[in-house]
Amino acid sequence: MKKNVKIALGGIILLLIGVSVFIGIQLWNQPIIEFYNKNEKVEIKSEIKPNDYIKKIHGYEMEDIVIDDSEVNLEKLGTYVIQYKINDNKYELKLEVVDTQAPTFDIHDLDIDLGMSVNVEDMVESVKDQTKTKVSFKEDYSFQEAGEHKVIVAVEDEAGNITEKEAIVNIVKDEEKPALTGLKDLTVALNGKIDYLSGIKAIDNRDPKPKMSVDSSQVNLKKVGTYSIQYTVIDRSGNQNTYTKKISVVENKPVATVGQNGNKVVYLTFDDGPSSNTAKILKVLDQYNVKATFFVTGNGQKYNYLIKEAHNKGHTIGLHTYTHSYSKVYASVNAYFSDLDKIGQMVKQQIGFVPKYIRFPGGASNTVSRKYCKGIMSNLTKEVQNRGYQYYDWNASTGDASGNNIAVKSLVKQGTASKANNIMILAHDTQAKSTTVEALPQIIEHYQSLGYVFKGIDDNTFTPHQHVNN
Repeated sequence: MKKNVKIALGGIILLLIGVSVFIGIQLWNQPIIEFYNKNEKVEIKSEIKPNDYIKKIHGYEMEDIVIDDSEVNLEKLGTYVIQYKINDNKYELKLEVVDTQAPTFDIHDLDIDLGMSVNVEDMVESVKDQTKTKVSFKEDYSFQEAGEHKVIVAVEDEAGNITEKEAIVNIVKDEEKPALTGLKDLTVALNGKIDYLSGIKAIDNRDPKPKMSVDSSQVNLKKVGTYSIQYTVIDRSGNQNTYTKKISVVENKPVATVGQNGNKVVYLTFDDGPSSNTAKILKVLDQYNVKATFFVTGNGQKYNYLIKEAHNKGHTIGLHTYTHSYSKVYASVNAYFSDLDKIGQMVKQQIGFVPKYIRFPGGASNTVSRKYCKGIMSNLTKEVQNRGYQYYDWNASTGDASGNNIAVKSLVKQGTASKANNIMILAHDTQAKSTTVEALPQIIEHYQSLGYVFKGIDDNTFTPHQHVNN
């Protein structure tokens, strides 16, 4: 009996020893770091915390672990390795950077002309995704016929996520020709330069930017004469229009600046017309058989026929300004000449040519221009003469610039005050200057009684130039 007990006890001891050895082996082989998963996934461009992937640590603390995640690139799809180290023990965790979110984008219908290429990118905007995307039509659509075409546009990212949206491609057969505005016959000085496209605009019913070109190969700027220039405009559908205009190359003979002479001459000048008073002024001039000069603007165009009438009666037509807006006219040298060109072309429609006699708004001595462009009058007084014009200020005035419908007595007193041989009188031709018309007979009679003759401005006229203050 005792022997059997000993045998049983020996067996139990051996069993316990075996179990202990087994447990010891298991504990010896157990990893120090135990992860939740051998492989983890993370969204691209997000953040990671390598400690969060650890389930348990055996025999050590978290701060004992050295973690190296330098290989991980959260900006790029792919599988990377995070390394964990405790003493000489190393462990690795695979981390896959993924993109599970499909792209978002806005889509709009496309309206183009028949024959134009259809670019799917033109239909898509505001694409948002964490990776690069590509845009395409879901199917191979044909756009060879006019009409509305239903299409599906797909945006796919690098991870293969796809978003699809439906839209319309409207194909229009455009047969309307484009046009050019601002075309006019041109004049340029001999050996001068000219921008043939200045002031010209191309317009079309569908193409926002039709192409225009000019053929000036027949023009010889070194030889006086009249030449033809051809303008061509073509839209994106191939519709084309052509125009032919004339360019006159003229010899640039500046009008001389003439001083006082011994002749007794009065030059009556009227600014700002034509107006409702122009016909009345012409009637008075006819009555006394005198000639005058009208520096006209573009502000009374319903009376433009009186420009031609005045010219036909032998009066001189000069250029004042098209807008008479100081802020526009004196904004820059180019702005001034753009305005001068407009009034020149307007007058040309009435009398057949562009006059070369001008008067600056406010005169050459004005200071208001300084508000808009410093030094502009110093430039303009020289440049107008370089371009073949001559400007005329005045050495006498009726005083009607100071207000509307000033008393006739005052106008006559100021208008007859000059005792110079050559007198250039400033007066105005507007609806609000009716008393100027009433004062004219007395002014004319005064000077005629002193032996003066009245003339319109010509190339030999006395040229009063005031001091330039800007």
